[in-house]
Amino acid sequence: MTIRNGRRCSAAVAYLRPALARANLRVQVGARVNRILLEGHRAVGVEYVSASGDLSRAYAGREVILAGGAINSPQLLMLSGIGDPEELRSHGIETKVPLRGVGKNLQDHLSADVGYVRKTPGKFHHEMRLDRIVVDLAKAYLFGSGFASDVPGGVTAFLKTGLDPKLPDIQFLFRAGSLAAQPYLPPFLPSFADTYGCRVALLRPKSRGRVSLASADPLAPARINLNFLGDEDDLKVLRAGMRMAVDVCRQQPLAPFVGAEATSLKTDAEIDAHIRATGITVYHPISTCRMGSDNESVVDPECRVRGIEALRVVDASVMPDLIGGNINAVVIMIAEKAADMIRGHAPPPPSNA
Repeated sequence: MTIRNGRRCSAAVAYLRPALARANLRVQVGARVNRILLEGHRAVGVEYVSASGDLSRAYAGREVILAGGAINSPQLLMLSGIGDPEELRSHGIETKVPLRGVGKNLQDHLSADVGYVRKTPGKFHHEMRLDRIVVDLAKAYLFGSGFASDVPGGVTAFLKTGLDPKLPDIQFLFRAGSLAAQPYLPPFLPSFADTYGCRVALLRPKSRGRVSLASADPLAPARINLNFLGDEDDLKVLRAGMRMAVDVCRQQPLAPFVGAEATSLKTDAEIDAHIRATGITVYHPISTCRMGSDNESVVDPECRVRGIEALRVVDASVMPDLIGGNINAVVIMIAEKAADMIRGHAPPPPSNA
């Protein structure tokens, strides 16, 4: 969690807001970039539609830095003619820089949930009643204290199923409340089921998906094929992780809280069906503009797009492979490192910590 002085500290709070007063910074919100402007094999700016609907252009003095994330960065490259020639041709887009790896190698963490109905009402459900949560939110905002100043989670574990003897391949994300929780106030707003449980995340998937264009229209959302469970080994690991979570949740310290299992997860078939029916992303998409030196890589070790000058991608899409954990800190590290390289700073000395 990124918390400072008892409040959430996002990248915008930590980096952008302190810089807003700088004379050399202009932030334009509500704008949508249509394409990167190219002159030969050099990026010179971007074409965008402002919040008012005007078509505008912004030109770069030194280079263009693309930070659209693992979905929008490859989409924008392809809209600009940078990508797999066959795919670009299918949408009537002229290939400016042939890079077959753009949009490929999409990876993400898949998770499934082990849920239980509480034997007796819990504090989370009690406090979520509308009249109570409004007061709690005010306390959290004004004083940084009370029920709403904490989150009903935060307990995690990195575990080995035994299928990969070297590294943890499963993460537990325990939750003290329902994933469907929202304020309620009978009889006007219905209540939600008082449940708790554990999300089981697959840390090192072998499956690979892709991001592709739906059309040459910048307004058309990109096509996202995560291809979860495309490799049979991923299902085996997640199934083993689900069994481990069920075992943990049946231990004696949790017995006073267990009313009933939300779903029967006894046989392999039941577990597999549950994973396929309820599996969701952990929102860690990466690697669609992968860093490397082979023919499928998109950027070099300094985040520069191969085959074109003055264009970098600095976001999760450049990660070569998925780490065994949450990616937020890693993406911030990538941005910090890229900032140093752009400014020509020497690398810091190695740490022995």
